[in-house]
Amino acid sequence: MFSKRSSFLYLALALLALLAIAGCQPTERVVEVTRVVEVPGEEVVVEVPAEGEEGPLAADGMVPCMPLPELAFEVGASPHVASLADTAPATTSIFSAPQARPAAQATGKVYRVGVFEDVTTTNFWAANGPDNTVWNSYMLPQRLYAYALADKRFDFVPQAALALPEPLVQEGDFWTVEIPFQTDITWSDGTPFGAADWAFTADTVKNLGLISGNWSSWYDFNYLDHIEAVDTYTAKLFFHTKPGLARYQYGVLSSPILSKAYWEPVVTTAAAPVAALAADAAEEVVLAAQQEAQDNLFAHVPEGEPLAGSFNFDQWEAGAFLENSASTSYFNEGVIVREYTNGAYQEEPGFVLYGPAEGDVELEFIIGPHVDSVVYSVYGSQDAAILALQNGDVDAVLNPLGMQRGLTSRLLGDPNIEVLENPTNGFRYLSFNNRRRPMNDCAFRQAVAALIDKEFVTGTILQGVAFPLYTFVPEANGAWYFADVPKIGQALTREQRTNLAVAILEQAGYTWEGDVKPAWDADNRQVTQAGQLLMPDGVPVPPLTMPAPSAGYDPLRSTFAIWIESWLNEFGIPLTANLAGFNVIVPIIFTEQSFDMYILGWSLSIFPSYLNDFFAEEQAVTDGNNAGGYVNPEFEALAQQILTCDSVETCKPISDQIQTLLATEVPYVVLFDTGIIEPYRSAALDFPYTEHLSGLQYAHQGGGTLQAEVNVR
Repeated sequence: MFSKRSSFLYLALALLALLAIAGCQPTERVVEVTRVVEVPGEEVVVEVPAEGEEGPLAADGMVPCMPLPELAFEVGASPHVASLADTAPATTSIFSAPQARPAAQATGKVYRVGVFEDVTTTNFWAANGPDNTVWNSYMLPQRLYAYALADKRFDFVPQAALALPEPLVQEGDFWTVEIPFQTDITWSDGTPFGAADWAFTADTVKNLGLISGNWSSWYDFNYLDHIEAVDTYTAKLFFHTKPGLARYQYGVLSSPILSKAYWEPVVTTAAAPVAALAADAAEEVVLAAQQEAQDNLFAHVPEGEPLAGSFNFDQWEAGAFLENSASTSYFNEGVIVREYTNGAYQEEPGFVLYGPAEGDVELEFIIGPHVDSVVYSVYGSQDAAILALQNGDVDAVLNPLGMQRGLTSRLLGDPNIEVLENPTNGFRYLSFNNRRRPMNDCAFRQAVAALIDKEFVTGTILQGVAFPLYTFVPEANGAWYFADVPKIGQALTREQRTNLAVAILEQAGYTWEGDVKPAWDADNRQVTQAGQLLMPDGVPVPPLTMPAPSAGYDPLRSTFAIWIESWLNEFGIPLTANLAGFNVIVPIIFTEQSFDMYILGWSLSIFPSYLNDFFAEEQAVTDGNNAGGYVNPEFEALAQQILTCDSVETCKPISDQIQTLLATEVPYVVLFDTGIIEPYRSAALDFPYTEHLSGLQYAHQGGGTLQAEVNVR
């Protein structure tokens, strides 16, 4: 599972005093007048917006890439992964005391967690669809799955299932497999869990056409046909097309299962528009009915929803706290987990997988919950959450950004607090709206990539707290990382970047008004101000907007946004960075899709099926993961293979090819990442492990397993 619109990291700078313009949405461009534009050697009359009118220029399809100029392939030093030993002198950080807030009335042992963004819904369907944010993933309780990934090492292991799945077998037109479940699992209301719950969940996703967020990777009906309850505790999966690892083991077998008894009447009411469809209804009519049904379902506020995980939802005070109480009937409570250095995985009582349970044990813990409740307190900023940690108001701070290094020095001397650093499996990126000109043009996207000096921002401005990225699989995910991709602009000087971007655009037919091209001024060591960039048909590039996280939420991305705005404007591209809060810009990007470019981040899955999911044409819809509307038949043909390959050996070359294509086409400019720094009160908590890819925050996602394993002293 991946967390959409995940957030990330650090270091506030004084120059980030840019006004957040969250509510200003571009309107459709109104062409009312003409303008004479001076193009080298001639004058061209083009249509432009009336004075005072601003808005996007609709694109008529994608413009393909041309061969990159030779300069684009110059390669510099490898990205540097910062560590605490490399920390620059701490900048002054002004702490503000946490604002007064209603307190959760938790009793007994409480795992107290600080966060600095609230949930947006308690509805699990919505939280993994249009509201698929990392904060919802942290705080909403864990769900039930047939299979899951083990702690720390990510072994594929049974959760509700009895054993690892048998190979798929062909039966007529279908590929099938039967999955037996444990017979002692109950929902929190005391009713038994069974195969009918899984079949119902799959039917709901299919009938309502749920594809946004995580649903399309969990239940992909391009492969899955349906799930049947063969008997109370046996489910049979039917695939009309044989799936690979992405849509089988890491797809439907790892998908969440919801209570049929609770949700069936809710879904029946929500799905009324679909039920009313005529048998021969046109596709657009079906899609409209499904959208209405989805809106109905997402609007439902669940009260008393039965769960089968380690915690149950208790209460939510918006803007203040969310509390989950420990389950008294969790089927895995008391199970001992051991991971061996020889690769074996053991649950006692239970099973042994991947070799004999012998030799050295590298990880051992007892599944809880070991606390009575988990309380997530919402603070207005990372500073406030860290101050609450220092004051003992919370025991840990969850933060997909990691702690700002400027705050780290305040904690390193505290004997009650431990500061962890782990590598991350994620990236922050710039995306383009390919439904609009000139973002639909590969040459324009490549030129923007060339102009962005990642090394300068991460090294000089951010003092090494981040490192530049060029690949769509981070280096920390070693099994799938591929270094040999085009790295447009890597380690070039400002002069070289300018020359490369000019060469890319001129090759594609772009010019500058008045023939005033950007150029390097060696005497003043700066780029001369260019005339407005003109597209190949002579139309000026219109004013562009770029939503990005504000400095209060993520100083690193806001810093990049300001520099990108500056570099593009001096180059003749009129771009405005609109900085705003995380929960403000997410709907602008994914629901309204009212942007020209945007900056966000992803927390990534281990298996790189997201290489398809982020850029697939079917995801280029409202609330889909492909908010930028990137469409490329060559990509579609290649990316589909990552969904059907069935082993690491067959999937790795496909993943490498996809990464190469994306690095060339640049639907994203992958910007940077950081190691993730996390503090917790070691005087109050015992975690079973502290070394983890993407940090302990990653082990808390999806309702987490770590919540059920932490001990409070």
